Amino acid sequence: MKSPKKGTLFYKIYGFLQDNMNLVISLIVAICVYFSLSDVRFLKRFVPSINIETVYLLAWDSFLVAYLLLAFNMFITTNTEDIKKRAHEQYERKHTMLILILITSFVSMIAIINEMRISALYEGWLSTLHVCITFGTLIVSWLFIHTLFALYYAHGYYDAMPDDKYPLDFPYENNPDYWDFLYFALGIGATGGVPDVSFTSKKLRRIGTFHSVLSFFFNTAVLSLVMEMMGSLVSP
Repeated sequence: MKSPKKGTLFYKIYGFLQDNMNLVISLIVAICVYFSLSDVRFLKRFVPSINIETVYLLAWDSFLVAYLLLAFNMFITTNTEDIKKRAHEQYERKHTMLILILITSFVSMIAIINEMRISALYEGWLSTLHVCITFGTLIVSWLFIHTLFALYYAHGYYDAMPDDKYPLDFPYENNPDYWDFLYFALGIGATGGVPDVSFTSKKLRRIGTFHSVLSFFFNTAVLSLVMEMMGSLVSP
């Protein structure tokens, strides 16, 4: 098969998918989940409140969960040398990863709001079911976003030229692994930063600013939605 012309948008997408089999596998899982649940009329016999929007959300959640499981498996099995190799191969397509983060944030919020609207239409276990689906989506979406940021930081760190100073300063650690970058990303996602790791480059500092701002708005929305969900569960 002929490769797309270098420098085009299709080339970047093609290369990103080629270098990220985890993403491809996760998409396949999501498609399989969607088609296995696509007969909404049959599912309504068991869950009267289910509709096609909920099926879309479950397929989306399966994509996120599959990607997270594959990513964490990669974190466990990948050494520093492998991270360096992946960084040099993939970092040129870094903007695609940021676009995926924005898409995840937007799609998750829209889907969650819609699922909460559905839960408000029902009572008892049907309402609780949709609230649980919403809560699960919140958790996996939050983890997915910051896991992608961890990968971005890792590849940005090891893509630095040999004569350049590393763009992140990990105290007492010259060869951080994926878990170190996940710790850093989750710290920004939860609290806006971590006290023992600092930026040393302007380029990655801008990404950190974007990460912090996105996390603030996402966390604020999550907090609001969680409070509303708790209220719907305890209300008579």
